[in-house]
Amino acid sequence: THAPVDYIVSRGEYLTARCMAEYLGAKFLDAKDVIAFKYNGDFDFEKIKQNLDKLVDMNQKYVIPGFYGALPNGQIKVMSRGGSDITGSILANIVDAEVYENWTDVSGILVADPRIIDNPHQIPVITYSELRGMSYMGANVLHDDAIFPVREKNIPIHILNTNDPENPGTFIQDDCEEYDKANGTSTVTGITGRRDYASFTVVKSHSSTEVGFLRRLLFIFEEYHISIESVPITVDTFTVIVQKGAIEQCKYEILAKIKKELEPDELMLEEDLAMVAIVGRGMKQVPGASGQLLSEFGDHKINIKVINQSADELSVVVGVSNHDFHNAIRCIYERFIQEEREHA
Repeated sequence: THAPVDYIVSRGEYLTARCMAEYLGAKFLDAKDVIAFKYNGDFDFEKIKQNLDKLVDMNQKYVIPGFYGALPNGQIKVMSRGGSDITGSILANIVDAEVYENWTDVSGILVADPRIIDNPHQIPVITYSELRGMSYMGANVLHDDAIFPVREKNIPIHILNTNDPENPGTFIQDDCEEYDKANGTSTVTGITGRRDYASFTVVKSHSSTEVGFLRRLLFIFEEYHISIESVPITVDTFTVIVQKGAIEQCKYEILAKIKKELEPDELMLEEDLAMVAIVGRGMKQVPGASGQLLSEFGDHKINIKVINQSADELSVVVGVSNHDFHNAIRCIYERFIQEEREHA
């Protein structure tokens, strides 16, 4: 019989972990005996805890392969790319680790994409919420789902570089108050973003007071299985931002349905949109931080098409033309990262 694909895909990780255990003089534990899934694909945390309690002696060193586990019938199931991050996070949660060290091929998390900014600064400490804001808009050092198991128990994550072990890396933790008191707080922690978004803007008089208007608008996108990135709202104006690729085959149908069901006064589709996220716990401490951001864009002749600020003042997301994407990130980096470091 043919072996299932997930079993075959997991064998490289399995063999590497066996070799690592041998080299370190540690005991090998197969992930299929530890990491348990339910049939719907969710992790079975209770079963994982039972497996560890049964198999693990806390005075012994272990090596466990990442990115796969087993279904209740024993069949191997692999996770999405970066799944080893999740394996480590789950194990850190269950053993109540003091810190979860995640060794990778980069030296921590950078303030901005090095393909856009030459030698961007490294972030020494970042909160879980800040990282989530950056990851959602494109910064990918750690798998998104790796944050939740450790955050639940307030276990810090330490991102370190296997190829540069002396580099201090980046700490990810719930509270950075002690660090900020000792070192000061940067206005902006990180800048990230993505190109190729589209926005549907619906304008209709008195719609802001019309019960259910927004729900009806969003339901149209749900019917087409379109994931919504953001919904900036002003009086009688609703903008729905989605990834451009997701609507390529159905944009005209969506426009027609909005016209028919909501009867807007105006309906606009903008397909030349890049979203830039400026994230920082220090922004709430700086009066007029958002105004300074907007002023910086104006000084660099960058037209702002959309703006959306989180209620906790942790992030500002700005929509610009695709061709202004790199310039937008550069001007924010120079003003809020480079200049602040030079004057510190």
